[in-house]
Amino acid sequence: MPYGWGEHTGELELWVTASSEREVFEEAVRAMAELLDDEGGERQSRDVAVAGADRAGLFAEWLEELAFLAETEGFVPERAEEVVLAPAGVTARVVGHRGAPPHLIKAVTLHRLAFEPDDGGWRARVVLDV
Repeated sequence: MPYGWGEHTGELELWVTASSEREVFEEAVRAMAELLDDEGGERQSRDVAVAGADRAGLFAEWLEELAFLAETEGFVPERAEEVVLAPAGVTARVVGHRGAPPHLIKAVTLHRLAFEPDDGGWRARVVLDV
């Protein structure tokens, strides 16, 4: 499985493994879809662009933006398309649906944040305050 969850008191740790940096961001969207899934509704997409000083910070900002869209617009992300990574940013079209996702994620923390090479691929980790 390219992603997984670890539970802690008041926290969820997400780890993602993939063969490329771009795929880490794509898998993170699928992980968020699993976490925020609801009954589903109207299909929609959002153009998402975030900036970060490094890949780990960018990964945290990416998840923060997905959580923000779920919280403020009821947008449940399902997959990322046209993902473009730059040295200090990522842009993509995120496809999902409008729904009533649980208000679960309070914050994306920097605790244990990582984005690093791993056995010929990449591994990222972040802790979500829930």
